[in-house]
Amino acid sequence: MNAKFLPGRRLFIVVSLVLCFSTATLRAQSPVALQVDIAHPGRAIPPDFCGLSYEIIMVLPQEATRKHYFNPDNGPLISTFKTLGVKHLRVGGNTAERPTVAIPGPADIDGLFGFAQAAGVKVVYTVRMEGNTTAAAAGVAKYVMDHYRDDVSCFTVGNEPDKPWEYPEYLEKWKTFTAAILAPDCAPDAKFCGPSARHQSVEFARFFANDMGGWNHLACVTQHYYPRGDGDKITDSAEERRLLLSPDLRQSYQTLYDAFVPAAKAKGVGYRLEETNSYGHGGAVGASDTFTASLWSVDYLYWWAWHDALGINFHTGQKEPRGVPGPNRPNVYTPLTAVPNGIQVLPVGYGMKLFNLGSQGRLVPVNVASNSDNLNLAVYGTVAADQTLHLTVINKEFGATGRPAKLVINSGLPGAHGKIILMSAPAGDITAVEGITIGGAGIKQDGSWNGQWSDLPAASAEGSLTVVVPAASAAVIELQGHSEK
Repeated sequence: MNAKFLPGRRLFIVVSLVLCFSTATLRAQSPVALQVDIAHPGRAIPPDFCGLSYEIIMVLPQEATRKHYFNPDNGPLISTFKTLGVKHLRVGGNTAERPTVAIPGPADIDGLFGFAQAAGVKVVYTVRMEGNTTAAAAGVAKYVMDHYRDDVSCFTVGNEPDKPWEYPEYLEKWKTFTAAILAPDCAPDAKFCGPSARHQSVEFARFFANDMGGWNHLACVTQHYYPRGDGDKITDSAEERRLLLSPDLRQSYQTLYDAFVPAAKAKGVGYRLEETNSYGHGGAVGASDTFTASLWSVDYLYWWAWHDALGINFHTGQKEPRGVPGPNRPNVYTPLTAVPNGIQVLPVGYGMKLFNLGSQGRLVPVNVASNSDNLNLAVYGTVAADQTLHLTVINKEFGATGRPAKLVINSGLPGAHGKIILMSAPAGDITAVEGITIGGAGIKQDGSWNGQWSDLPAASAEGSLTVVVPAASAAVIELQGHSEK
């Protein structure tokens, strides 16, 4: 049954975590007490929060097949988008501004938006600015709006403008291009987002919010972010895996947030990280292509959801190991990649799927009452309109000393019905590249998934139940029941 709550009543779920895995670990239990305040939920997570970002070269016919990757007949890709909960698609990247890459024409755009309609996603479309004319840019925008206006999230004019220009020059050029696009005979109701600069130049976003905030054609401020820097410079993958799972990484997120989000909020403008991943330059081998990234991505998505982001678009493309020639920059961080029989979902994609399972509804506060042994654990909560509670638990303990978490949940929901689904890698190995499952099943190359939730014993008359989450895993726990009278 659906939970019912008295108006104004403060209901807490108390969670005590005691670690157990072997006789040795039982001697060193690490209790953690959490409080979840269901009665005071926060913002609703936007339905299109989870997104992907692609280089615009992927909109052109692929070199090997001369076929469009994005087209309404790409069943495995459409199914995979739906399975992962992807509702937002950005096309742009460095190739959007590269003179050696053709600007997509009508047939390419038709394929992209035919795919978007089939997959149920809105599109951020990047219009070339560097080396382009305003007339040519306006022509592209006009075609898109004339044919697909309901499928457009916003236009980005240019990509990473902090590379060729200082901010004042960029803004003047940007205004010239947007004015041409908004001409009465072109696309007068177009919406824009920007500036889409690198995080090394985050001041562009702050300046842009101050200058353009309040303009009725501005959809949101956009920012690029790779919190661990350039992946091709990494030499110690074991240390990078540790750092990706470290709670200290959140301070880097906070620093970026502080640099531009308050300015956007002051102008009443939302923001989106429409190009992001763990590392830039294609990711770090041995870190961003492992189960470590599955655990990291769940935490990353929730952190930005809690900090009012409109959404996250993980940069994506074909997985191409370093040293192997390909049409795009070699990358190992991609959430999914095309293979001969369909689409292979990779570690970050599994993190996106788990987030999708637990993120329906409004965020609820989870307060750590005690954690004397500093267990490396993250817990997030959401409550749906029918008062179903989901707890997403990320146990970032790993290796020989990794400890499972035994959750004793006093839910305040007497007799609550519960179930759990677990994301894990073979033998709890955070270095695993393949074999990841959710609910005991992998995501198939046709995009289908048949993972199963496991029922939990009904809560006691006091609302208590026990759940174990192994080390190096993440789980979504669903609870439904009556609140206490």
